[in-house]
Amino acid sequence: MEIEFGWTADGADWASASARRARSGDGDGDGTGAAPDARLGPRGLVALLQGRLALTHPPVERAVRVAQSMRMIGEIIAERAGGTGSGEPFWPERSFRVDPWSTASHLLQLRDASIEAGWRAPDPVHRLPERLAAVRDLEARAVIGIPGTSDARDRPATLSPGPADDLREVVDTLAELGDLGAAWPLGIDAITLHEYPTALPGLWPRLFELLDAAGVRLAHAGPGRATAPELEVVQCLDEWSAADVAARFLSTPSGAATAHASPGAGDSEDPLTVLATSDTTVLDQALHRRDLPALGAVDPSTDRAHHQVLGLFLDVATAPVDVHQLASLLDLRVLPGMRRDDEPIGLVPAPARRELLRALTREPGIGPAWRAALVRLEQAAASAPEEQRDRARRALEAARGIDRLVTDPLPADALYPTALRERLDLLTERLRAVARGAGDLLASLSQVTALREVLGMLEPSVPLSRRTLQQIIDACGGAGRSPLARPEVAPWAVATRPAQLHAAGGTVLWWGPAEDALPSPMLWDPDEVHTLEEFGARLLPPAQESALHVGAALRALRGARRIIAVLPGRRLETEPSPSGLLTHLESAAGRSASDRLTPGLLVEGTSWSLAGRSLSLHVPDLQDLAVPAPTISAAGHRLDHLLPDRLSFTQAQTLLECPHHWVLEYGLGIRPAQVASLPTGPRMIGTLVHAVVETLVAERVDGGLGGAPLEPPAPEHIGEVFDALVPQLASELDLPGRAFERTEVRERAVRSLRELFAGLADAGLRVTGTESRFEQPLTLQLTGGPRVVSFVGSRDLDAQDEAGRPTVIDLKWSFSRTRYGDLFDTGEAIQLASYAWALAQDPDSPVDAEHPADVGYFLLRSGEFVSANKALDTHRRTPMDVADAWRRLVAGVQERLDAVAAGTVTLGCQQLVEATGLDADAPYKARQKAVATQRELARAEGGIRVEDHCARGDYAQLCRHTGGN
Repeated sequence: MEIEFGWTADGADWASASARRARSGDGDGDGTGAAPDARLGPRGLVALLQGRLALTHPPVERAVRVAQSMRMIGEIIAERAGGTGSGEPFWPERSFRVDPWSTASHLLQLRDASIEAGWRAPDPVHRLPERLAAVRDLEARAVIGIPGTSDARDRPATLSPGPADDLREVVDTLAELGDLGAAWPLGIDAITLHEYPTALPGLWPRLFELLDAAGVRLAHAGPGRATAPELEVVQCLDEWSAADVAARFLSTPSGAATAHASPGAGDSEDPLTVLATSDTTVLDQALHRRDLPALGAVDPSTDRAHHQVLGLFLDVATAPVDVHQLASLLDLRVLPGMRRDDEPIGLVPAPARRELLRALTREPGIGPAWRAALVRLEQAAASAPEEQRDRARRALEAARGIDRLVTDPLPADALYPTALRERLDLLTERLRAVARGAGDLLASLSQVTALREVLGMLEPSVPLSRRTLQQIIDACGGAGRSPLARPEVAPWAVATRPAQLHAAGGTVLWWGPAEDALPSPMLWDPDEVHTLEEFGARLLPPAQESALHVGAALRALRGARRIIAVLPGRRLETEPSPSGLLTHLESAAGRSASDRLTPGLLVEGTSWSLAGRSLSLHVPDLQDLAVPAPTISAAGHRLDHLLPDRLSFTQAQTLLECPHHWVLEYGLGIRPAQVASLPTGPRMIGTLVHAVVETLVAERVDGGLGGAPLEPPAPEHIGEVFDALVPQLASELDLPGRAFERTEVRERAVRSLRELFAGLADAGLRVTGTESRFEQPLTLQLTGGPRVVSFVGSRDLDAQDEAGRPTVIDLKWSFSRTRYGDLFDTGEAIQLASYAWALAQDPDSPVDAEHPADVGYFLLRSGEFVSANKALDTHRRTPMDVADAWRRLVAGVQERLDAVAAGTVTLGCQQLVEATGLDADAPYKARQKAVATQRELARAEGGIRVEDHCARGDYAQLCRHTGGN
């Protein structure tokens, strides 16, 4: 075979259009006119020679090699510390103790660069610069080979071969064959080189010298095309307008005709190549809109879902357990459904996922709700019909596996490789259970396999830090391929680097010229350069190495007959760096950036043209899209089926705030995913402190006293109960970095609960119950007739005085110290009114509608009461008219439900904006003032106005309050 070799040609198509140039007589210049069979770069040529010399080996993950280096470095340090080594300190020892993975990775990089440069490590008697001395020590310990094999001296392999080792082995084998005079059939007749061998670094000149001696004919490709290509540059403002320009060019009839050109079909044809040096996601969308194939040159990323499975799993397996990460793992969907409308397949079976997520939304920790979910899964597996029993059992086993993971997590300071490998068994089992033999999920399985191999290379008695473990995970994962980067058959060739362009010329559509990415050469200081060259290395100055890449790119671009460069302008809100290659071509053509075209200049009347290709355009009529968001939505028919049978205060408040929100959440059951509903922030803390109160009361209730004793609990005991409930109800407070917040919340809770119990005792109020559930029938007088619903809920804290008169206290964890006082003073504390009404409906209650219970708030965060009881609240508040507040609440609910039943749904947030004349983005103070005015107007009319918070809720976009139309 005949090969075309270029220093930057790795990744190029083997079927090269340079064959046409060779047959036309302006190719390699050797007179043979032979066409190359393959275009290869350094890695490709080494791989080919490995196959011809029987030197191939299984692929090796770089992470495995770093782990092997890390273990060898640890052994060197241990030997010298024990006095069995050379006695001199090991240069990277201090860095290794701080960051072992990065240190091992850098030292391995130095070692590989020196090997590829041709350096042969000298004997220990030679004094070397510190870095090279460390490389020599590492090389002296390394036995190159695949794990499980041995070298010629029967030493077990300790370092898997990398690209530098492959190159050195090929060179050594060819040299040995030459010394022996052995004829080994390489199957290579000729190599046409784009660079002179003497211009290449390291072992490469020696390799080509040995190939020449082995009978391979070497020739230089020559300077290439003498004439400069025709150049058109279109400068766009953004990626979308640039995508339209490129897609229009590719969709033109002339483009379609010439695009079918084949590189070897004849000189009359003009091949078309798309050079995509920037991400083509937006361009691919523009091509699909025109029924054209996508390019698929989308940047890889470590953020792909299947590359996050491993890190997420190990986060959950490590103490303290982050319930939000646990919820993400439970909710993780790794494959699309088997059929088009099927639910995506999760790592955890759907029945287990639903039960465990429901438990976490009730209690964001591993506690009674979690254990109850496991019991329900066990019962479901035991009682499932025969045809569903296997599915139920698989769900139960998966749930038990997750339970073992989180109930016995690995301590953060005991991340031993062996223990980590054991935890990975569950992940491997789940991935194999859902994988279908192909697809992105296999990347996750490969990542787990690589991590298991890496962990097996490490010293089992040395624990890993969280940082080192994450570095290993990142190294094992690599970059994930985008699901948008799917190959599609196209009538044009696609290249991602200029050196991959067909040498036959033709037309090149260059998408997104930007700063030319050049590999970073290994930098050596002058002493190191002298030492490396003294012992066989061949180094090039960094500028000369960069010139190899730039020269190859310019040769390929100059080989085109015409280049159309489309610059997207701003991408991802940033201006791309200018392309030096494009600037060079413009300068050679006597142009500058001021001579570039714009998309507007390509249009003349109804015709669009670029580089000899034209399209007819249709200009649509202008349309006014400014449609005002309606305040009321009409269904056009009655919606009686949405009327509720059960009603809670939360439902009633939502109905008063925004009927549209109520219809979405309660009428239609449109709710956020469970993973997005985990309590956090003030809601989580409020639930936690509520539970502390409930636990303290349950511990102290005395049937003989008719409730809890008046003496408040000790602060120490309050703190102990708080600490016991955190893992169950607020486990995220135990995460690293949350110690200050946890301490602050604990101190506030202890102080405020002490004030709560002490204040009640001073007022002579004995606590008789917490979270007292109620369910009372409520008759709503609707237009369609009376409707009886069950009004349900629970009162936070019930108390009574010596005469048996009850008091209801609602507990609130709130940052505002004035909101609930304002609601109480204005008679709009409708939650308290609903509790007083429910208590009055109880036949065993000593109060009735005419003589309701006392009501009030206790602000848990600030430790203050809001009440008309002067013994609790010194603000001398007027007792609230709970009967009137309840009447207004019921009247508002009836009015809203009548409207919904009639098919009319009001958007509360838009109604407020319309009624006040405010803009949707009005400042907070202006909005608050407008809300206060609306509340006063509603009170004057005997109604009630409840402020909505749609803009901060889960339904803001569905309510058209944010996100536009």
